[in-house]
Amino acid sequence: MVAIFVALMFIGLVLIDLLVQRLEARRARTGEFAWNLARGDERPLSMAQRQAAPAPWSVPEGVHVSEGHAWFRSEGQSELLTGADALVGQVLGTASSVIPPEVGSQVKAGRPLFQVKVNGRVMALASPVTGTVVAVNRRLKECPGLVADEPYGEGWVCAILPTLPELKEGAAEWQSGTRAAAWLELEFDRLRKFVLGQIAPDPALGLTSPDGGLPARGCLTQFDGSVWSAFEREFLRLR
Repeated sequence: MVAIFVALMFIGLVLIDLLVQRLEARRARTGEFAWNLARGDERPLSMAQRQAAPAPWSVPEGVHVSEGHAWFRSEGQSELLTGADALVGQVLGTASSVIPPEVGSQVKAGRPLFQVKVNGRVMALASPVTGTVVAVNRRLKECPGLVADEPYGEGWVCAILPTLPELKEGAAEWQSGTRAAAWLELEFDRLRKFVLGQIAPDPALGLTSPDGGLPARGCLTQFDGSVWSAFEREFLRLR
């Protein structure tokens, strides 16, 4: 009897160990999926690729970022190109459409400038400066995903001719260079805490990546409208 009991106990321990290994393997696969989702790539990335990839909060030279997560940079002698920064692209994922302002319209810093649509929901971004819209990015009509895929480049939304006196007054609200990168890193950390504080509709989707806990790309689309609204209130600073 004792021998049978010992044998059954041994078999049970072996089965438990196999189950644990399978769960750990599944968790690792889910984590890898979350990392790839955050990178916008379904293929596994090597450690070297992860280390070589620029941080999502890095900001190109010459780009200024506003507290409402819009950015602008000089284009030509007087115009400013503007769009949504990388944090907005991270939470929205692939946009279904972008609604720019009308050329010739007057815009004011802190007031809605353009909208991004994802899965039937709309997010409004505030203008970082006061001025007149002089051009819009026509490519976004056919390729709206550029607003998140290339936020500081081909994903620009519109060009603004700023009102110079108000441009000088708003200078204290913008960040650039290493200061912008440091601020955005803190904002990504704040976003991570915001996401983890919500109830995920499906935990298996992996709303954060395992490497640094960065929010997975498109994570905001997994929540209901109340969380969407809470994100707008806490991060976009619309007036």
